[in-house]
Amino acid sequence: MKSYHSIPKYSEEDFGKYIYAFEKIDGSNFRAEWDRKLSKKTSFTNGFGKFGTRNEMIRWTNNPFYEGVEIFKKKFSSELDRIFREEKVFRGIDRLTVYGEFFGSTSFAGVHDWKEPHDIKLFDIFVYKKDFLSPRDFLDIFGNLDICKLVYQGPFNPEFLRMIQRNDLNLKEGVVCKGMEEKRIYMFKIKTDIWLSTVKQIFGDQKTDY
Repeated sequence: MKSYHSIPKYSEEDFGKYIYAFEKIDGSNFRAEWDRKLSKKTSFTNGFGKFGTRNEMIRWTNNPFYEGVEIFKKKFSSELDRIFREEKVFRGIDRLTVYGEFFGSTSFAGVHDWKEPHDIKLFDIFVYKKDFLSPRDFLDIFGNLDICKLVYQGPFNPEFLRMIQRNDLNLKEGVVCKGMEEKRIYMFKIKTDIWLSTVKQIFGDQKTDY
């Protein structure tokens, strides 16, 4: 099951690119793999047999992130199974990996309070042996589910950059910007100044993936 890559920070070379900017939820990466053979074999799993965080598989119920497996199954697995079996874009595709953000109301920089309830919002789909789904297709196909909110669509420019950095949109962490160039997906992230400042105050230089 494919792990999600680290998204680079924006650069000046990104100015002018057409982007879809999605809210970046402050939590932990969650992934689930759908397998067409498993979907056909039993309706119990809805085709999902593997789950994980960014760095580890979730195999046992004593893993605290197993809560995410239960949330995902209850909230998404049945409808995703239907979509993967019925949508034309997924015909002939044997496997897909679904990515979401696992978070609670006080989650911050990957640290969670396990006594509070958590949730998952979807943010990406990887098509086996191909690439990530385009942001336009992701919105069109999965927009009726609980996905990370689209906050902007248009050219990336200094004005939008400053708007995110100042946190004019009242975001908790920032945005992930996605687009297509020569049929390849590109991505970059922008964090709010206040989120970056808080991370540095709490963790110092321990966390470097800003």
